[in-house]
Amino acid sequence: MKQSEKWQTTLGDLIVALTDAVGGPERDEQKTYALVSFILADLFKGAKPRELSWE
Repeated sequence: MKQSEKWQTTLGDLIVALTDAVGGPERDEQKTYALVSFILADLFKGAKPRELSWE
């Protein structure tokens, strides 16, 4: 499947979205943050920085 559209967001927006998705009124705040950190670590595992060009 070819990805046809790119999303642009900030890391902060991603953290807020993940926190809202996995958290809830009955969920422990410390466990929510731990789960969000595991998800972020998995998402960025193996990520490579973009090459910068000065042209």
